[in-house]
Amino acid sequence: MSKNEQKLPPSIQSLFHNYHLDSIDIERHKKLVILTVLTGGTWEQDQWVVQTYGLEDIEEVVREDLDGCQTLPRPVANYWSVVLWGQLLPPQTFKERWGMTRKLPKEED
Repeated sequence: MSKNEQKLPPSIQSLFHNYHLDSIDIERHKKLVILTVLTGGTWEQDQWVVQTYGLEDIEEVVREDLDGCQTLPRPVANYWSVVLWGQLLPPQTFKERWGMTRKLPKEED
């Protein structure tokens, strides 16, 4: 492990049971860590994410998720919308709720 590599603390590791814990670096895998903790974490684990990354990084990850694949469950996304922006997400249309949410990445020119 390089000295710049930072590992998950023991209090967070249980959320990453599908991963080799030694392979997760909390800086390089920031988006994965934030989304995983926001989705399944306890209050204390959420506090760790806020203290570790700050609200700006969390806002960026949540906004990117809402604009992209929408991997956060709707109740979780609504909670963080209230925390970050002070309001619930707008109600979903029928198409938004039941339509496809996976998008292909845009091709570079």
